[in-house]
Amino acid sequence: MFMDKQYSPEEFNLYNSAYVGVVLYQAIREYQSKNESGIHCGLLYLIAPMSLSIRYSSILPATTMSPIAAWSADNEGALIGLAEVVFSYADVVNSAVVFLLEHDAILLDDEGRYRLKSYSLPSKPAYVIKNVKFKDSFLTAGFLGRWFAAASSVESIYAQLGVRP
Repeated sequence: MFMDKQYSPEEFNLYNSAYVGVVLYQAIREYQSKNESGIHCGLLYLIAPMSLSIRYSSILPATTMSPIAAWSADNEGALIGLAEVVFSYADVVNSAVVFLLEHDAILLDDEGRYRLKSYSLPSKPAYVIKNVKFKDSFLTAGFLGRWFAAASSVESIYAQLGVRP
């Protein structure tokens, strides 16, 4: 296949629906642990690039107590181009969501919120922990889920990060 010759195994995995699906599953799980109503569907488009790209994951705050507005103001230079990156990940996120829905891992409600159908995936799967990049993305996605759950609204998250939905 073309992609496996062009990209490293880690880069190739970024385009794998199952890989991205597991990362998003963790974000949904952690968001839902803080807000039972589930995660707004639009937030997954932010979570994927911010958790899968070292460019963004490496500058995230250490705690979910950091306000998104303050963090984004402190890192405005590093966030230049985030909107374009979010847009470029849209197909990858869509494929991962379809994967999760087809495997009955998540549910989409009438308000556009994803919730876990069950907690069948272990909180720290061995196949995730054994791969450093996968582990970092997985843990970062969980952090983002908790952090976004503490925000006032989806619109404010998008606005503070400089991304237009």
